[in-house]
Amino acid sequence: MAEALTNEPITIEQNTPALCLPDAASAREAVRCWLLREIGTAVYPGDAKFLTESFTWHVPVWLSYAEQTRIGVLADIYLHAATGAFVGRPSREDLIHRAAALLEKMG
Repeated sequence: MAEALTNEPITIEQNTPALCLPDAASAREAVRCWLLREIGTAVYPGDAKFLTESFTWHVPVWLSYAEQTRIGVLADIYLHAATGAFVGRPSREDLIHRAAALLEKMG
């Protein structure tokens, strides 16, 4: 009944899924692609920050023109790190409205 003990390491096959958005660069790129596809070129993603409490990436969206970069933040977008799904983002119409309001405020 006694089992033989060995000094060989025990290998356990793990089925560990890879993160869809493992770093800030991949989160920012996902937002950049969505902005280009849905909004246009006058907006761009800022630096992504990982939020451990929600396991999401926070990526601010900036309004920017050739004459003036970083006019102001239009929105905050949140993506789930494991799935890559957008957890929070404004609609296209909302971003357009925010951009118009920001430009009006600037004169």
